[in-house]
Amino acid sequence: MEKYQAVAFFAEIEAQERLVRSGDVSHSESVDTIAEKFYRHIKRHTIRTQGHYRMVMARFLESLPGSVLRIQQIDSAHIHEYLYQLRDAGSKNRTANAHLTVIKSFCRFYAGRYKIANPATEVKMLAEDPANVRFLSPDEFKAIIAIASPLARDRLLFLAHTGLRATEFYELLPTAISADGTTLTITGKGRKRRSLPLNHTAREILPRIRPATPNALLLMCYRIAAKVNIPKFGPHSMRHWFATQLLLKGIKIAFVSKMLGHASIRTTEQTYAHILTTDLANATDVLDSL
Repeated sequence: MEKYQAVAFFAEIEAQERLVRSGDVSHSESVDTIAEKFYRHIKRHTIRTQGHYRMVMARFLESLPGSVLRIQQIDSAHIHEYLYQLRDAGSKNRTANAHLTVIKSFCRFYAGRYKIANPATEVKMLAEDPANVRFLSPDEFKAIIAIASPLARDRLLFLAHTGLRATEFYELLPTAISADGTTLTITGKGRKRRSLPLNHTAREILPRIRPATPNALLLMCYRIAAKVNIPKFGPHSMRHWFATQLLLKGIKIAFVSKMLGHASIRTTEQTYAHILTTDLANATDVLDSL
């Protein structure tokens, strides 16, 4: 062990001993105890989301110095250091932001409960590169639907006419359908509920729908792409098709954003910027006659 490492190690041990001797360490305020309370708090989320939160929290807590015993000792420097570790390990800013979102949620949770400063407030989200989104061309979409088996065709068309996420499709329940069969009410990301109008195509397919896991849908899409001899696509491409077609037909982006269940219209604008740019092409020509 290097000299500076040994000094730092013994400094941490002494800090822990001072805290214990002073009686200033409250069991109810220990980092581990608050983390357990946080895990109970996030049970309102889906099992998948809970798993992600637990994974991030385990890694973040493990990154904290041994001298950090209480939640009051966590500061912004610890969060920044964790983000540096992620990036040094090769994680993209998008991944780092996903981890930071969890950490911010944890900090808000205990800061509000114990009326103490939130160390994550001053930690800003990192700039992200645009997502690598797979948009299907009209010819690709037609070829996919034409070659798909009846079961696969029903699933793909239903996704393309509702804009559901793969997990939302998998968790679809009969109780989500309105009594008259014209509306679908689902619970999406963040337990946010939204209602979708079902068009004729979706209503016609609905009685035959057999939900599948996200992984099963992905493999189904990969097999179809191989048959059509086009680049791979996933079920999310059907969600993009749904949004793209609505925007091209002139549906306001605010309505599309709401049907997609985006937390912010900005998310919709960033994802479908190319559609909006096309829609604005030659828009100023109307001024020529003035």
